[in-house]
Formats: sequence, C-alpha cells, structure tokens
Amino acid sequence: MALVALLVLAALCTGLCVLIVSNEWLLGREKEHKQRQARRRLGVLGEVEQRQGLLAPALERMPFVGKRLKLKQKKRLAASFERDLPACLEVVALGMQAGMGFDQAFALYTERFRTPLARYCQESLAIWQKGLISREEGMRQLAERIATPSFRHFSSSVLRALRFGAPLTQLLMDLAQEARKEYRAKREELVAKAPVKMLLPTGALILPAMLLLVMGPIILDLIRKMG
Repeated sequence: MALVALLVLAALCTGLCVLIVSNEWLLGREKEHKQRQARRRLGVLGEVEQRQGLLAPALERMPFVGKRLKLKQKKRLAASFERDLPACLEVVALGMQAGMGFDQAFALYTERFRTPLARYCQESLAIWQKGLISREEGMRQLAERIATPSFRHFSSSVLRALRFGAPLTQLLMDLAQEARKEYRAKREELVAKAPVKMLLPTGALILPAMLLLVMGPIILDLIRKMG
C-alpha cells in the first residue's frame, strides 16, 4: 500500500511539473508573439523577419507562389493602411487644433509614428514640401499609392476643405470615426466568415476519423462473423 501511495504521489508530482512547464512555455510563446507584433508595428524587424525579407524576392520569382505572395502582401498592406488611418486623422486634427497648419500636423504624424502609412505619407510630404509638385497633386498621388476607399475619401475631403477654406478639425475627427467603424465592420465580417472556411478542413479531416471510429467496430464485427 505504501508503494502504491508513493507511485500515485510521484505521478501527481510529475503531472503537476508537466502542467507548470507547459504553462510557462505557453506564456513565453504568447509574450514572444506580442513582442514580435510590437516590433512589427514600430517597424523594427528581427532576424526571422529579415530572413523572410531576403527570401521574398526568391519566392516571388516562383510561378504560382510569387503571384499568391504578392496578392497576400498587397492585402496585408491595405489592411494596415485602414487600421492606421484613424490614428493619422486624429493626430492631424489635434495638431491643427493646437494651431498648426495642415502640413505641420501631417508631418507630426509622419515623425511620431513608424508605420507603413506614415512612411508613405512622409515620402509624399517631402516631395510637395520641396516644391517639386503641388499639395493637391501630392495628395492625389498618395491616394493612388495607398489605394484604399477610406484614404481616397480623406484625400478628396481635405483638398476640398483646403480649397474653400472650410474648418478641418471637426471634419478630420468625423472621418477618423467613420474610418474606424468601417475597419471594425470589415474585421467583424472576416470573423463571421471564419466558420464557413473551417467547414472544408472539418469535413476533410475530422469527419473521416469520426466515421472510422464509429463504423470501425461494426466492420470488424461483420468480418469476424463472416470469417
């Protein structure tokens, strides 16, 4: 009896140790994932991301993988533009509310944020601040590069307000709320489509295993009776 109790105690201790180790491993993985996301938002790439960036040109030259990879990168970049646009509009609105001009408030966002949207805006802002093109042409070219409906609406609204001298602060705040609602609606739509996308792997992988589990004993019993 003492030996059995000792074995049970050892098994419980082993299970507890495995549970603690697995929990710590999961927490470490979650923390690493959050740090990677934070580095990606700030534009700081680690070694893995740098290797992926080096491998991207080689993958893009492949016939089928390259086209799919480019399409996936384009969708990911457009999603990041839509996600970061409300923050851009709010920063520009707050800067103009503090007494800055539009270009100064726009430059404030590009200097304080390190996102793809901020990088695109900084490149276009530098071009029209140097006098190479006008602000209207620069905003139109920027809207064509970003190519999202929300940014096109922002560009046309800003150009119209600057042309007629309309106040921009409240307009930008309203556009920020509208862009945030539109982005949230698209994310909710993707979440709603997830169960439909899971039907194919469920039917292809789980259903045969369940049929085999249910029908297996019956088939074996029939084979035994026939033999």
